[in-house]
Amino acid sequence: MIGRHRKKKFEPAPVLSVVLAGVFAGAVAVAPLDGGPADGGSADSKEPPSTKAVAERVDRSATKRDAAPPREAPDDCDPSESVDEYPNGRIPVDQLCKLPQDGEYLRADAAVAFYKLNVAYHERFGKQMCVRSSYRGYNKQKELYQRMPAGMAARPGNSKHGIGIAVDLCDGVQRASSPQFKWLEDNSEKYGWIHPKWAYSSPYEPWHWEFDVGQE
Repeated sequence: MIGRHRKKKFEPAPVLSVVLAGVFAGAVAVAPLDGGPADGGSADSKEPPSTKAVAERVDRSATKRDAAPPREAPDDCDPSESVDEYPNGRIPVDQLCKLPQDGEYLRADAAVAFYKLNVAYHERFGKQMCVRSSYRGYNKQKELYQRMPAGMAARPGNSKHGIGIAVDLCDGVQRASSPQFKWLEDNSEKYGWIHPKWAYSSPYEPWHWEFDVGQE
């Protein structure tokens, strides 16, 4: 699969880039994209977290990202175990693999590849990747589809997040002009990850990356 997606790099219009990156930043500032893999947490909370609680969570996350990442996925994360039997957004948490980033999960083959990409990213930038969203349950898909601007969230039951092969990244990756985005664009395929062709323009989502399963 390596190199199959490298035919052409798309350059989104500068104004569109700024506007949509602003939409993403504003959305995640208001509330996290995910309330946890089982659609709990902030997704169902009646009261938003306090400013202090959010700040403490961000500080802990930043500190952890500075630490050296685990070089391999946990032993019980077996890529040979398929989750294809489960509908989109209905994969049990115990069938997913935990990522180094707190509260984030992917299916096994995607997770194993992500661990390797995360190590390479840390070697380049001195910190682990910032993950805003990974596996996304059906209820969370439904909530985002209703809350986000038209076209900015997949119809519930159709999201690549719902089959455990997509992540939304942050800390610079959400800007296509950033060194972080450029590095991922040049190197992610070595580790089995791609920035899908549609995410360059329809809609423009530089933060969205997928495990390569043969999609465009």
